[in-house]
Amino acid sequence: MGVHRFSALVVSISFAFAFFAVVMATTPTSASSLPRYATTLAVTPNQAAGSAPGTTGATDHATTTTHSRLNPGDHTVTLTVGNLMRSLILHIPANPPVADRALILVFHGADDTAANTIGETDFEQVANKNGELVAFMQGYDDTWNEGAGHTPAEQAHVNDVAFTSAAITKLEGLVPFDHSRVAVVGFSNGALMVEDLGCHLAGKLALIVPVEGPLPVSVSSTCAPSRPLSVLEIHGTADNAIPYDGGPFVGVGGGTTVLSAPSSAARWAVLDHCSSTPTVTDPSSTISLTTYSKCHGGVSVTLRTINGGGHEWGNNIGQLVTKALAP
Repeated sequence: MGVHRFSALVVSISFAFAFFAVVMATTPTSASSLPRYATTLAVTPNQAAGSAPGTTGATDHATTTTHSRLNPGDHTVTLTVGNLMRSLILHIPANPPVADRALILVFHGADDTAANTIGETDFEQVANKNGELVAFMQGYDDTWNEGAGHTPAEQAHVNDVAFTSAAITKLEGLVPFDHSRVAVVGFSNGALMVEDLGCHLAGKLALIVPVEGPLPVSVSSTCAPSRPLSVLEIHGTADNAIPYDGGPFVGVGGGTTVLSAPSSAARWAVLDHCSSTPTVTDPSSTISLTTYSKCHGGVSVTLRTINGGGHEWGNNIGQLVTKALAP
């Protein structure tokens, strides 16, 4: 009887293992076993953008977002660049999309966030009237690696040029926009980032708008854009953080040395092969425009000097960018 019982036990165990194998082979793979990769998440504006450094702890998803799934409003978009999880807040205006609508990427200043920048600027209000898409980019530890200073992003060897390029590619698959009307706009540390993007990502851009942040000296000397692009440099003469007249400044991570605002615009005029002599107009007592024309590719370079202006976005930055992007 012992031998028969042992044989029966062996048969039972074998059958159990065979049944388990069949069940495992036919059970769908759970979400937790799928590879980690970036997807789009629709959330409230300040829910997922955050200000924490990028991490590799992305949530697992295996869905593909189509254009029709993104309703008007703010959506947090995440993507993996290198080994970091990055994010941005995409604003889709309520009006029906137009075929030639622009894409504007906005870069906050150091120690600020994408979510805060929504309330600090008029980008969303202007977009709701004119139809542009606006992407508020989130920096690593609230800073950018603009190729010149020693911010937390630079010290962590974050590649924000790659992040910007990947973000544009990501958005291409989510919402339609005119690829010939892509602008990057930045303030302070974000402005220096925008200057660097003009040097290294011109092939994907039509316009750069640095606000209170001229070309760093070290970036200027090696800047070689792949094609001409329009530049709207904006700077206040009373900026005590990054001086209008250029030179070294103290910033997050130590700061760097920048050209003066007029020299920065003149440098871009050289890079864009514009006429060497600009025209200067004064549309108001507080605004002076220095414009270089006859540039290659039909682009233009303009310095908007704000007489007495300080270190701030300004209350009409969205209007200015939209006007500069007009077809």
